[in-house]
Amino acid sequence: MAKDYGQFCGLAKASSVLGERWSLLIARDLSVAPRRFKDLHEGLPGVPTSVLTARLRDLQVAGVVTRVADERPGGGVLYALTPHGRALETILDALGRWGAGAMAAPGPQDVITDASLAAALRASYQPRATCTTTSYLIHTGAATAWAEATPTAITVGLGVPDLLADLTIHSGPELRAVLAGDLSPAAALSSGAVRIEGSSDVFERFVRTFHVPLTEAAMEVTR
Repeated sequence: MAKDYGQFCGLAKASSVLGERWSLLIARDLSVAPRRFKDLHEGLPGVPTSVLTARLRDLQVAGVVTRVADERPGGGVLYALTPHGRALETILDALGRWGAGAMAAPGPQDVITDASLAAALRASYQPRATCTTTSYLIHTGAATAWAEATPTAITVGLGVPDLLADLTIHSGPELRAVLAGDLSPAAALSSGAVRIEGSSDVFERFVRTFHVPLTEAAMEVTR
């Protein structure tokens, strides 16, 4: 059960709802798209089934998550954010940018999931960095996500979109250095760290549109 800090304080209330282990990552995944329990479990490697069940129950009691009917063939139930939960999106993005500033490279046990990649794209989006609408499909390791960026808005999703992307990117963890501005688009392509299907000009637009710099401390680690 979520901890009650015994304070009449908004931050204390938010901590009581989201401070338990896995709660923020569940909210992150559901902010990208409603998910079945099975999909949530598979997309959160390491979370025990019992803990996921408990966290979803707590988030439902807090009015952050709800259950809705899945309209896809086979039916079933989806977990989705409520309007109160969807208000977390900008907060999750801000936390994601803050945390990414200290992330130069993944550790040996770190994984990238479809939802974490999609959320990272949304968090790193730079409004007014592009003057046109562009769709991207990104493969990073085993993770796949897509993004459609306009001058003022970003939409992200899991897996391969229905529409043909303007640019498809294949990369490993080196994509983090590109988004940080530490690896130029030309160098990423010439070194083979990134492969693209599409124009190099559109790849340069991608790099302008999605950007999260590293902190000084994280940059020191890479030197």
